[in-house]
Amino acid sequence: MTTVGEIQTLFTVMSLRGNLFRVTFVFFCLSLLAACGTKRYSQTPARTPLASWMNTPKDVRDFPQDLNVYADAAGRDKRLMDAAVQTSSDAAFNRIFFGPWETAAASARGKDVAAVFRKARGYKSDGTRWRQPEWDLLERNARLEAFPSRREHAVTLRNTDLREIPTHEPRFAKPTPDPWANPFDYFQYSLLPPGTPLFVAHTTRDGLWHYVECPVAGGWVDARDVALVDADFKRAYLTGRYAALIRDGVFLAGNRAGIGAVFPVQPEKTAGKGLYVLYPVKGSGVTAEIGETRLGPEDAALKPLPFTPGNVARVGNAVMSQHYGWGGMFGNRDCSSLIRDVLTPFGLWLPRNSAAQSRRGLVHHLEGMSPGDKEAFILTNGTPFASLVGARGHIMLYVGGHRGRAAVFHNVWGIRVVDGPDDNARFVIGRAVVTSTTPGRELKNLYRNATLEERIRTLTTLTDARF
Repeated sequence: MTTVGEIQTLFTVMSLRGNLFRVTFVFFCLSLLAACGTKRYSQTPARTPLASWMNTPKDVRDFPQDLNVYADAAGRDKRLMDAAVQTSSDAAFNRIFFGPWETAAASARGKDVAAVFRKARGYKSDGTRWRQPEWDLLERNARLEAFPSRREHAVTLRNTDLREIPTHEPRFAKPTPDPWANPFDYFQYSLLPPGTPLFVAHTTRDGLWHYVECPVAGGWVDARDVALVDADFKRAYLTGRYAALIRDGVFLAGNRAGIGAVFPVQPEKTAGKGLYVLYPVKGSGVTAEIGETRLGPEDAALKPLPFTPGNVARVGNAVMSQHYGWGGMFGNRDCSSLIRDVLTPFGLWLPRNSAAQSRRGLVHHLEGMSPGDKEAFILTNGTPFASLVGARGHIMLYVGGHRGRAAVFHNVWGIRVVDGPDDNARFVIGRAVVTSTTPGRELKNLYRNATLEERIRTLTTLTDARF
């Protein structure tokens, strides 16, 4: 973090360049200090009780909120994918996951990275609008005229935000006094767990942010949350056997990690229950060092965990009722990160966004069908715990039938309703739940009397070589 003393020293040196530059530089430095103090939403513990603005549709009361109920009906120990196919899928997962360490040059172009700075939009955490001079200062600090300036490999040391712009200050679509009630920071791309391999393509002028490319996307990360890796680190870290966390809140050297995180296993040190894993820690210099610990069977499983309804239910139940967070805001999950993280222990690589996930396996297109026909098709052709139901802007895991209805597990923000003159209001659910494909159908103020089922486009199954 830049200190006040360092800023004063820099100001003294640069003041010789003229009054206009001094004013710009002071404004720039104050912006840096403000950015350093901005709350990092992903580091905030999630609330557990329901807030006053959260609602419970009839589905959540009628459908069992325990995935074991659906796993028992589907055959708890039934293999959802041939073992050889799953092994192949897991190998592909590892190649993609560690791919940034094989990268030699940035794939992003400077003009594409710079495009987002062109026009200020949205609101900051204090409810004021973003102003163009503020975005211009952030762009100046990004020094994109020199992009890309680096070609180095790195790793995340802790949970870190992948950002559209190098700042922790959010961009909300409207003034947001309580970000918990509107967890949509549109600067937020994703939450990267510790141990995520990175390719560092660029660093801001102040050294506080890196532009990185990682397995899910490209974006800006806080430089304090990552460390470079050298050939010796990679040689020791790439053991060929990997463990995936199967619950949230696992502590590694004082940092929390959760479902979606993957770490190397040292088989020769693993004895009895649990797994002996490696994880990255900050070294004495800029290069990461390797920490070691044993994780119990309640914390981690050797990847790939057998792809069975019972095992998926176990991992899914660990995040049941977890609050919604766009792109990992508050350390929570949105719809696509829920699906992606829950399926990580099974060695099934999924892209980050819902539209791409819906195209990942054997795809059945449902557009043009009536809502009732869509549900009937899902019940007939879906594979519980291995089929994804894709809608416009949303993704769900099909878990089987319940009283003649298709049951889906998803982290859903809300249902569009009409509230007086506002026809874009939300009946907020705001958490991971099991529902039918028509949650909130009983509401009298549904927008155009339409449910989620009208938006369903695809049924995608992840069980064979086409995955």
